[in-house]
This record gives sequence, C-alpha cells and structure tokens, in this order.
Amino acid sequence: MLRSLALKTLRDSRRGLLLWSVGLIGMVALMMAVYPTVRDDPALNDLVKRYPDALKSVIGFGGALDYASPAGYLGSELFSFMIPLLLIIAAVAAGSGAVAGEDERGTMELLLTLPIARGRLVLEKLASLIAEVAWLGAVLWASLWIGAVSIDMRISGAHLAAGTVSAVLVGVLFGALALAIGAATGRRGLSIGLTCALAVAAYLVNVLAPLGRAAVGRPPRQPILVLLVVRSVTAGPGDRERPGAGGRDPPRCAGWPSWPSGAGTSPSDGAPALRWSQIRR
Repeated sequence: MLRSLALKTLRDSRRGLLLWSVGLIGMVALMMAVYPTVRDDPALNDLVKRYPDALKSVIGFGGALDYASPAGYLGSELFSFMIPLLLIIAAVAAGSGAVAGEDERGTMELLLTLPIARGRLVLEKLASLIAEVAWLGAVLWASLWIGAVSIDMRISGAHLAAGTVSAVLVGVLFGALALAIGAATGRRGLSIGLTCALAVAAYLVNVLAPLGRAAVGRPPRQPILVLLVVRSVTAGPGDRERPGAGGRDPPRCAGWPSWPSGAGTSPSDGAPALRWSQIRR
C-alpha cells in the first residue's frame, strides 16, 4: 500500500479518470467541430436574438450576447450547463465512494488499521477528490484551448481557464458534500441521492429565479451559478481578442452586472471589486 492514502485512492481511480478524460476530450472535439457552421450562419444568430429574455436567461444565451461569438457559443453550449453537470457527476461519484464506498466494499476495516487518525483519513480522501476534479479540469482546459487554436476561435486561454476553474470549484463543492454525507451515514446511495437532490434544487432555483423576475415585470438576472462559470468565459481577464479591446464594449448577457468604469475592465485591472448586491439585486 502506498504511504499516502490520497495517492492510493488516485491510483485506484486511474481507470475511471482515463475514461472521463477521453469522454471530455470527445465532447469538446464535437462542439468545436460544430462551431464553424454556427459562426458562418447569421440566420441562426438572428433567431437566437429574437428569443425572449427570460428564455435566453434559462438556456444561458443571455440578452445581448452574440451566440455566434466564441464566448457566446462556449458559454451557452458548454459552460452554462454541460461542463458543470459533468464535473459535478464525477465529483459526486468520487466523493460518495471515498468513505461510504470503502465501507460498503468491506475495505474500511483495513484502512482503519493504519496508524493514521480518522480525521486525516477523511482529509486525504478529500485531497484525492480535489486532485481528481482538478485533473479533469486540466484535461478540459487543454482540450478547449487546442480546439480553439485549431479552428481559429478568437478567445484567450485565460478566459477558458477562468471558466474551467469556476466549474471545477462547483464540482468540488458538491463532491465534498457527498463525501461528508457518506462519512456521516456510511451509505453511498444516500450520499449520492441527497447530493444530487441538492444539486438539482440549486439548478432549479437558479433557472426559475429569472423567470420569476420576468413574470412580475422586472428584468431577468442571470443565475449566480451560471454567472460564476459563464461570466468567467465571457468577461475574464487577459483576452486580447475581445471586441472591447478595440474601444467598443464587450458583449454581455442581459442582467449581468458590468464592471465599474475605471482604469480597467476587471478587478485585476484596478477596478473596484464587484459587490454581491450588484450580482443578485
């Protein structure tokens, strides 16, 4: 057995990580292959622009965002739903099996005979979970960047990295929750069920909130979970190819808060930090 329990866990899950990596690469390759058709079809972009603001908020297009642009396409097709969903599934599977899975397989007694505290055991399992999701995030970012370069998609690696890191953090959050429930109950099925129920509830709240605002005549706001992921792609630092670099305002989704005017276009450029009240007002 390896000296580090985290390394042992990573070694045991290497086949699953390989399969997940291949799946993510295939998904990104498919979406990148479709983008040139979307980019060269102005009729499709015009159709999207005619969607109601509430509908565009639900499906991740946003109000004024150009669907045919690199940021609009990746934000709506990948970062608004698919990528967070896949990373949450991978993280919940790893987290639920970290402690509760060992107990169900009958290997927990063996682990408890090791000269390590139970708290350290849980922490090392958590560390392996974070490493697994981070690896999938790295594979995802590399696939997106290579795909963007191969089809001349004008979006920077910094934008892609920001969106990927945000999705990884969402996955780690729900994975850690699954690990905690599994460690407390010893039941993997219960851990998966409760965590997935909370993830679905969070998604529904984030989707229905803009519709509720639209129903009472208020402009829909982009859900906060979608905002954290998609905003990173469409307005992250370091994109020299964005439309705003030429003096025009970069495209933004309807209801998204704009960075305050000042020396830069993001907090890293010296602008004041974005307040919570500006996000969910």
